[in-house]
Amino acid sequence: MEYRLLSTEEDLAFTKLVIEYNKLRENKEDEVKLIALENRIKARTSLLLYMIPMYSLYLEEEEAGGFFLDIQKDIDWIISSFRLSGLSYNKYLSQICRYRVTRYTKRNQKNKALDAALSFSDVTVYEKPLSEKCVPYCTEAKDVSEMNLAEVSNHIIHFQSEKLMALTEEEENLSILLRKTRKRRQFLSFLLSLPETETPGFIAGVSRLLRNDISVISRFYTLRHEYLYEANGSTIERLELTAARHWKIMAKLRRAIWFEEDAERKSLLLGKYHRLSDIYRMRRAEIAKAHNGLTQKEISDILGISRSSVSHDINEMRKSLKMISSPI
Repeated sequence: MEYRLLSTEEDLAFTKLVIEYNKLRENKEDEVKLIALENRIKARTSLLLYMIPMYSLYLEEEEAGGFFLDIQKDIDWIISSFRLSGLSYNKYLSQICRYRVTRYTKRNQKNKALDAALSFSDVTVYEKPLSEKCVPYCTEAKDVSEMNLAEVSNHIIHFQSEKLMALTEEEENLSILLRKTRKRRQFLSFLLSLPETETPGFIAGVSRLLRNDISVISRFYTLRHEYLYEANGSTIERLELTAARHWKIMAKLRRAIWFEEDAERKSLLLGKYHRLSDIYRMRRAEIAKAHNGLTQKEISDILGISRSSVSHDINEMRKSLKMISSPI
């Protein structure tokens, strides 16, 4: 059953209001009226984006709150994307919520899987091997729990076990390619450059392809995760806090512009609002970039090779993966 915060008449009237706002926005006309409409539309849209998932999609209050905070950054896009069609604005938001809630839920499940993978690696990596033959990455002087990311990476490049589980045809082709030390180094550079994608299944797959013990690969990803957090964790937190402050100031500016009667003062506030909007979009882009994998300079330091070699290795591995995955 579709949740309605608006009656049918109110929904139709508000739909016309949003269309009028988008026309003014595209034509860049009457900025005072534009700001007034923006305040009214954003306030009602925010309320609907919180209430619809709870009452139509039956999200728990805590999940609905998390979804509401997650979608706040896209409210401008949601409003500006609405066009005259068979859907009223309320139905349009309902469709947006159905699609976005599915994505939000899947992303949460993926994050839980990543946490599970890291917990799994913490348990398995530090277990002592039954014999030296079973896990040959251990040495008398140092075991895997004492190895840093560079040492674990070096071991993965140079060591292959004899035992290999059954692979698909594509996996077998890739595994054969990765038997060469140079190709393994290229593959490792490629893995280090990827965004945070590790799950238990992904770790197991990498272990099979590289013919390495799963506890070594788990250790590799645990250290990689720590490295990324140390490098970008504080940056992401700082950018998120800055973006949140900008969002609050923008909301206050919109309200101030609506109530300001002096034309000169209103023009100054409009200028501040537009400048802050540009900065806010930049911060969101920086946050997205900070979630990427290691930089080529960081990878070159870990693997002990030049930065140009890292760039070449990643490009070569992408070409190899494309050739193997493409149908003949």
